[in-house]
Amino acid sequence: MSDRQTPGQTPWDDSLYGFHLAGGMMRGRLVRLGAALDDLLGRHDWPPVVEALLGQTTVLAAALAAGLKYEGVFTLQTSSDGPIPTLMADVTSTGDVRAVARLDRERLDPLLAAHPEAGNDPAAIGLSALLGRGHVAFTVDQGPGTERYQGITELVGETLADSVAHYFHQSEQLPTVLLAAARHDPAQGWRAGCLLVQRMPPEAGGRDGAAAEDAWETAGVLLGTLGPDELLDPTLTPDRIVHRLFHGEALVPGETRPLRFGCRCSRGKVEAALSRFSRADLEAMKQDDGRVSASCQFCAAHYTFEDDDLDALASDRGAPGAG
Repeated sequence: MSDRQTPGQTPWDDSLYGFHLAGGMMRGRLVRLGAALDDLLGRHDWPPVVEALLGQTTVLAAALAAGLKYEGVFTLQTSSDGPIPTLMADVTSTGDVRAVARLDRERLDPLLAAHPEAGNDPAAIGLSALLGRGHVAFTVDQGPGTERYQGITELVGETLADSVAHYFHQSEQLPTVLLAAARHDPAQGWRAGCLLVQRMPPEAGGRDGAAAEDAWETAGVLLGTLGPDELLDPTLTPDRIVHRLFHGEALVPGETRPLRFGCRCSRGKVEAALSRFSRADLEAMKQDDGRVSASCQFCAAHYTFEDDDLDALASDRGAPGAG
C-alpha cells in the first residue's frame, strides 16, 4: 500500500485520526483540515497571519475536543492585550468547527506593515507581538441544566501549542507533546494540522516506572522529528504519518471522525435576541436603509428585519407570558 496520494486528492482532510501507543499508556490524535478551513476562513477578510493563527487554533481545538466525552460544544479561546485580542474556535460533539478573530486594526496594521516578509507565518512576527499578554481558556458547555467546565492558563512560549502543553502539564497533570501548523498554498488553499500525544495516568491505562518513562521520552523524541511540511503534506495520509513515527511503539489505530465547517447561527436566534427589546429600542437600531441588520461573527451570514418584522417581534414581546 502506498503512503502517498496523488496531489489534489485529499480524502483524509477534514478528519481526526486517533491512536494509542505502548499498550494504552499513551493516546494521540492527528487532525487535518483542508476544504473545511478554506470554507471557514474564506467568509472573512482577515490578514494571512491572522488566518494562520486561526487555523492553528481550530486544529488545536479539534484535537483537544476529541479527548473529551461530552455532548455539546468545546471552545478554545485566547484573551489578551495585544493587536489580536481574541482567537476563538469551537467544536461540537458532532464534528462541526468554526472560528473567529477579533482585531485591533490600529495596532495590527502597522505591525504587519513593519513585517512584509511574514506572509502567513506568525513566527516571523512572534506570538507575543501579535497577541500580547493574556490567557487561554478551555471550555466545555453541554447546554442548559449542566455545569460548564472551564480551565485557564497563561499564554506562554512561542506558539499556541506551547500554551496548550503548559496547561496540561500544570493544571491537568497530563504530560502532552504536540505540533500544530497552518499554511496557505496557492494550489491547495489553506491547510492546517495538529498531532498530539498524551501520557495517560494509571487510572486511565497509564503506568509508572522506568520503562514507562523511557516509552514517553521516546514518543516525544519521535514526534519532535515531524515538521510542518510533513504534517501538512496533502500527499501523506494521517495514518501513514502516524505509522512512520510510531510503528515501533506498539501502535494501535483508533477511531476516525469527519470534521466540517458548521455554524449554529439562525434567523430564529437573532429574532429571539431582538425580541427582548421594545419597539422603540428596535426603531433606534435601524440603519440608514431603514432596516435592522445583524451579521454572524463566525459565518458572516446577514439577517435583515423590515418594519413588519419589527412589529411582529414587538407584538410577540408584549404577548401574555412573553419576556
